[in-house]
Amino acid sequence: MAGVTPADVDVALLYDHFSPMVIMQLEDYGFCPIGEGGPFVAEGNMRWPDGSIPVNTHGGNLSEAYIIGMTHMREGIEQIRGTAVNQVEGAELALVTGGPAALPVSGTLLARSAS
Repeated sequence: MAGVTPADVDVALLYDHFSPMVIMQLEDYGFCPIGEGGPFVAEGNMRWPDGSIPVNTHGGNLSEAYIIGMTHMREGIEQIRGTAVNQVEGAELALVTGGPAALPVSGTLLARSAS
């Protein structure tokens, strides 16, 4: 509904209270085909700074902190402002998701400017 595709997203802050949730979301949001999330991750596609879609550049819930997803929102804002510690060069659009559930129950797109 937002008129964007996975190719438009520069950085993804994905709900990761459980590791498999990241792979499920990469597939469900269309960053890779269903069933190919494991190889997609193993090939380095979610690494910062040169993956095809850098994921959880702040460390995520598992590595930084779990404050009900607020750290993901803060990182998304910092990425769009250009002030993140692990800044994705030229980030214009960030996807921020939250859970918990079998699949995330929220998704927000943050943009530098309206198109």
